[in-house]
Amino acid sequence: MLSPEDLIGQKVWLEVPRDSDFPNLDPHRVKAVITQPTSPPWFYARYEDPPAALREPGRWISLYEAEQAYFFAPVLEDYDFADDSEEDIDYEDEYRLH
Repeated sequence: MLSPEDLIGQKVWLEVPRDSDFPNLDPHRVKAVITQPTSPPWFYARYEDPPAALREPGRWISLYEAEQAYFFAPVLEDYDFADDSEEDIDYEDEYRLH
């Protein structure tokens, strides 16, 4: 079990059900940041760039839901390949035979 401090600020993917008038459609997959405006075991997942069909800015989730999202649906940040090339250049300059 994770402490609330481990979960607060984490970016996760959440599945948000679509309109109940269309039960056959897949749920929205929305990026959210876990915050905690109240005491545990409740957390608030604030949506980042939600689709226009969602009318709320986020939703309340339990400690269990927050842990499940943290372990099984984390947001993986894009890897910046430009950083690697700069390190390679520095390495070549440092160990180049003169």
